[in-house]
Amino acid sequence: MEKKKAIVHKVPDEQKALSIETMKVRKETLDYLRENGFKTIGDFVERQFEVPGPYRENVYAYLVFGLED
Repeated sequence: MEKKKAIVHKVPDEQKALSIETMKVRKETLDYLRENGFKTIGDFVERQFEVPGPYRENVYAYLVFGLED
């Protein structure tokens, strides 16, 4: 089985503690995260490979590049 590689971007601890509600990502992405028990950005970082690609990429764009949707 192929092991997935985590994105190599260090998310500061202060940012990990923030609610997912603070992220400026697509509504569909936030809805998915809420429905699946994600509360903080740290939850996303720890469980990122549970998130389907399009939603995960939307969060990466926000966290890594600061792109807002």
